[in-house]
Amino acid sequence: MFTGIIEKTGVVESIGQTNNSLVIDIKVDDSSYSLGDSVCVNGVCLTIEKIINQTYSFTVSPETHKLTNLKYLEKDSKVNIETSLTIDKLISGHIVQGHIDTTSEVVDIEQKDSSWSVKFSINSQYMKYLIKKGSVSLDGVSLTVNDVSKNEFNVMIIPHTYQHTIFRNYKKGTIVNVEIDILAKYIEKLGKRND
Repeated sequence: MFTGIIEKTGVVESIGQTNNSLVIDIKVDDSSYSLGDSVCVNGVCLTIEKIINQTYSFTVSPETHKLTNLKYLEKDSKVNIETSLTIDKLISGHIVQGHIDTTSEVVDIEQKDSSWSVKFSINSQYMKYLIKKGSVSLDGVSLTVNDVSKNEFNVMIIPHTYQHTIFRNYKKGTIVNVEIDILAKYIEKLGKRND
């Protein structure tokens, strides 16, 4: 479990592929991680399987490979990093599980004063979970939905988030990982049980 507050960005050092699985080595300037730790990489919960200096190895399963943007990573790609939630860690964002529901594409980026309005297109089946001022996780970043329309939604990126995440590398056509707020999915499930 995570909070959607990005702690660092890492750099992909190598990617190996076997059938539909990946092994990704990511350099992170932090030596406090241990084997078996859960780390959120672009919003995906992965387990550290090997450590060499400050390079951490993760296996990406076939299901995760299919559903997420990790398949588009290349050497030197930057990724968002967050360690798992602990009892003494502030929940400054919202509850993020690290289980990606779908991906979304950047369709527009507009600077507004010192912030950025970013619009995304998303498969219409997920629009029912997105509400104005609701929460969504994009590449692991906890964000507030600014507005929704048809099969698009937009968020506002403040300067701190822009400077400390991979949002600064986004452009039109960038594919991002989306995790819907778990509360929305539970409410839907409970509503169906009462029908």
